[in-house]
This record gives sequence, structure tokens and C-alpha cells, in this order.
Amino acid sequence: MSVTGRGGLSRRLTRGLVDQAAPGLRWAVAVVLLGVSGLFGGLDTVADPQAETVAAGTPVPGGPWEVTIHEAGIRRELGKLRLKNEGDRWLYVIATVRITAEESTMLPSDLLVLDGVTGLVAPTPEESALERDGSRLRLLQPDMPERIWFVWEQSGSAPVPTSLTISVEQRTWRVDSLGGEWHWMDVDAKGDDNPAGRVTVPVKADTTPPSASPSPSAEPSASSRPRPSASPKPSTSRSPSAGPTP
Repeated sequence: MSVTGRGGLSRRLTRGLVDQAAPGLRWAVAVVLLGVSGLFGGLDTVADPQAETVAAGTPVPGGPWEVTIHEAGIRRELGKLRLKNEGDRWLYVIATVRITAEESTMLPSDLLVLDGVTGLVAPTPEESALERDGSRLRLLQPDMPERIWFVWEQSGSAPVPTSLTISVEQRTWRVDSLGGEWHWMDVDAKGDDNPAGRVTVPVKADTTPPSASPSPSAEPSASSRPRPSASPKPSTSRSPSAGPTP
């Protein structure tokens, strides 16, 4: 549920204005907007609007981040990742994430939620890795987009999806009711948030592992590591520049 005023000033608008304000002014903006909202019946309760469903490649802003879903697919093998159960498969989503907050941010495990997919070993990804080097996802820096592989394990007995609807979670800048400090937190204190948006993409069914698939903590193979060049053999004849003249 959300709160909206009779004059059209909704809690979503309030949250958006607070998010765009400079950190040092957010508390002042919030106080002013709450006061104005109260004058126009700002505590009336209505149903939240449904999250918009967009096509792949469309950026979805979620507060401290912006997520662009590119593709999804199925793999039987994926780098050095090992399935927990024989016969299962990997279900992956590739997305670009850009941090729009002013501070480094660790993405929550539930940033992406697969709607209506059965047979997942866990609702959150088994692994999340950077595409550029296969390293595990850690802190992301502001305004430095990264392409990331989010990987779930799906039971081999579950139906293979032909398309995915992916919900992108969101956070808002608000006061922590316990500590009284401002943080990026769930929009609803109870955690009953609508997603920032949903993206529907087809699923690529490819059981052949790609040679360049990212693998968390993957080490380069011995054959791919650079080798030192052979040391030059010493010359059997002396040249004028090889040493001092007698």
C-alpha cells in the first residue's frame, strides 16, 4: 500500500524528490514535503500501482542503482561452477548495473527475482560474477557500469522456461526507525515492496559451455598464462661492442 494526497502528491513523488536531493538536504526536503502532503490529505491510503513491464535493454531505475537486463539463457555447464545436483541446469541472466548513489554499494542478493520459475534450488542467485574477468561480485563503484552474470541452479525435472519475467528490486533513501539515521532501505518498512520494474526476455537454450563464460574465482589455465620468452644464447664470436678492447 502507498500513501497519496487528494491533491495528487503521492508518496512515490515524495520519495523521488527526496532521492534526487543532495544528501545533506534530504532530511529538510522530506520534512517540507510531508508537511505539504498533510495539508492535502496526504495520509489517505490507496493501492500501489503495478510495476511497469519493459523490454530487454531498457534501464530500470531502482533508487541507488539502475539495472538494464540484456539476455537470459540455459547452460548445462558454466566455467568452473559445479551443480549441486546431477542433471540440473544453470539458468543465467546478464545485466548491466550502474550505481547511481554517491557511495560504493553492495548489491542485495534479491536484486533480481525470477517470477514464476519453478524448480529453483534457491530463490536468489547461486553466483554473481563480473563478465569482464569472471570475478565474484563485490562492491560496485558509483557511475561505473558493470555487466554481471546472475546464475541460478534449476532442477533438471522442472520445465525449461522459454521466457523469463525478471523483477528488479528497489530501495529508497529514508530514516532508519531504529537508529534514526538515513540509509538506502526497503521502500516499505515491512518489506512488502513492489519492484522498480519488470523485464521480459526470451531464454536462449544453449547446452554448450562458452569458452569465455565468466566463472567466479576462475584461474587462467597453464596454457593461457603468458610464458617468458626464451633466453638468448651467448654469441660465439666477439664483436667490437661486446666488451672492452684489449
